[in-house]
Amino acid sequence: MKKTIISTLLLSASVLFMMAFVPQGKKGAVDNGIGPIKSVKIGKIDQDMVSEGNSIFYSKCYLCHDIDETKLAPPLRGVAKKQTPVFIMNYLLNTAEMQEKDPQIKALMEQFSNVPKMPDQQLTKEQARAVLEFLRTIE
Repeated sequence: MKKTIISTLLLSASVLFMMAFVPQGKKGAVDNGIGPIKSVKIGKIDQDMVSEGNSIFYSKCYLCHDIDETKLAPPLRGVAKKQTPVFIMNYLLNTAEMQEKDPQIKALMEQFSNVPKMPDQQLTKEQARAVLEFLRTIE
């Protein structure tokens, strides 16, 4: 019995020691998506950008995305709290590649598998930033 406990403790200690030197992947890493945006400066809500983002949202996004209801794609209330600003902008600017390679987007696409892929909306960085600012207001 005593040998078993000592063996178990030694084995556990060995495993912990080895784990300290083996890379553990991206556990705890922030997913900022894939694309041209590396950082976004967020401050106080800019109402001019919100107005522009609102117009863009209702002209390009609302066909598939609602604020609170699931339409063809998921509702977007609170998305700015769930995702980083960089992730949101990269998805808006680099939609196709993120749908192919980003694990979060791939999982979401599986959940909504009956929906066609989100089309590239051909947004500029400034327009994507405005949409982000609008999304920040619907938390």
